[in-house]
Amino acid sequence: MRLESAAVQYKSPLVNMYLNDFPRVAHLFEHDPRNPGSFSDRYDIIMRDYHTDRKTLVRILTEYNETLQCGDLTRQNLRKLEASDATVVITGQQAGVFTGPLYTIYKAITAVQLAAELTARTGRNVIPMFWVAAEDHDFAEVDHIYVVNREKNIERIRLEHDPGGKYSVGHIPVTEAVFDLIRRLEENTNPSEWKGKILDKVSEMARNSANLAEWFARIMAWLFKDHGLVMVNPLLRELRRLWSGTFEEFLSKSAPVSEKLSAAAGLVRDLGVEPQVEKNKANVNMFIYVNGERLPLFRLGESFGVRGGSGEWTLEELLAAAGETPDLFSPNVVLRPVAQDALLPITAYIAGPGEISYYALYRDIYRLFNQRMPVIYPRANISLLEPGIARNMKEYGIVLAEGIDGLHRKLQIQLEDRDVIGIDTMFDAYVAEVEQSYRNFILKAAGTDKELTRHGEESLGKLIYQLEYFRKKTRQCHRKSCDTLVSRFNNIENQVFPRNNWQERVHNIFPFLFKYGTDFINELARLPLLDNNDHKLVHI
Repeated sequence: MRLESAAVQYKSPLVNMYLNDFPRVAHLFEHDPRNPGSFSDRYDIIMRDYHTDRKTLVRILTEYNETLQCGDLTRQNLRKLEASDATVVITGQQAGVFTGPLYTIYKAITAVQLAAELTARTGRNVIPMFWVAAEDHDFAEVDHIYVVNREKNIERIRLEHDPGGKYSVGHIPVTEAVFDLIRRLEENTNPSEWKGKILDKVSEMARNSANLAEWFARIMAWLFKDHGLVMVNPLLRELRRLWSGTFEEFLSKSAPVSEKLSAAAGLVRDLGVEPQVEKNKANVNMFIYVNGERLPLFRLGESFGVRGGSGEWTLEELLAAAGETPDLFSPNVVLRPVAQDALLPITAYIAGPGEISYYALYRDIYRLFNQRMPVIYPRANISLLEPGIARNMKEYGIVLAEGIDGLHRKLQIQLEDRDVIGIDTMFDAYVAEVEQSYRNFILKAAGTDKELTRHGEESLGKLIYQLEYFRKKTRQCHRKSCDTLVSRFNNIENQVFPRNNWQERVHNIFPFLFKYGTDFINELARLPLLDNNDHKLVHI
């Protein structure tokens, strides 16, 4: 593999500021991720403020990771976590089928690399972890992947299962639909040397999993068995018990959390950016499980409830429930990071562009709970370029930073260069000639009769419409005559800019594993991905 960097702009101005002009957003965060001193400061905060029982935590996580058949390095890292000076670099993602988009893998690799770098720099153990967002109930976000199929078109492969409500992914069982999904992935991707063995392994892990989040976690543990990645599932009942006091505090301070979130949204707007999240001020930023469904809690005057009349409680009742049965509660996107930091000694969180925008709203929410936000470290942004794609991009001058618009411009230039008759020049001249001639004809035929003049103009409009239709068909025939060229550009678009997006946000890792083997992960992890914030082009 060969690495190349490219400076690109992302859709969010706030993310671009964070990556390239941190002083402009420094007031929204606690630490500059590119300043080595930030990690020393964060370590001191952890040593002062972190109080969770490490032995209990390590026992719970060890038992869980053992069920996932983790590697020896993961076991070693969990033993190291018992030391009072050990800290964590963590990232996380929803438990998508087949691990979801490529950026899930890149998050994990960034966590592994940053943990290793900090360990080497400080001489203290820094453990890479992955938070399996098993609580999440937005099933439509995790039930599918996109692949380039055997016909070189992008295909959406979806898990044909309807959970029938707002159920956490970690509560949705593995059913026959999962094995049908695996079969359809096999049918829609090209044969390769490693494909059969990999799919057999994926099927085996599905059979051994009680739910979709466990299947996700098993796959991640398998892919990163050589890197010591520790998996964390927040739905583990014993972990929830460690959170009972945290959840009580969340419930007690729900109104101040809403005020802090609203104030932070104002600071983000002052930068000319719309906040990534803005909740109803009555939102408690906690969910409660009612008949298995994860439903948002709201303040209803002096009481609390969920929409649809599924229950109503006093604050005292909720606090008692949080103390006795904390697994009834779940933090939302606003409080999940605070809960995460209460549980683990987190030096840095590896965040994608969207998460950076979320964290920009949370600094004072952390402080409300006597915590400090960890270092928010940007994950590696990567585009994988296979040899044929890279060769064609170079031949036609296609630049990643110009995005899909640049790709389309380059295609148009290539088509124009091959247009021997000058389609647009020819049609422009003829349309202008017809328009002028027809208007002269209208003047002669209609004279001063306004009604006939109007009919003449309508007739001209229809004639011009037909000429433009003929132009369109002529272009299509020319494009068809350049079929090889167009096919190459379509392949580039499907591989590098699929669905008008970055590759890492659409495509899945498994087609690459089928083609290059599972060591593909290790090869990616050996690349120097943390040198700068540029987008990385990985030439395979």
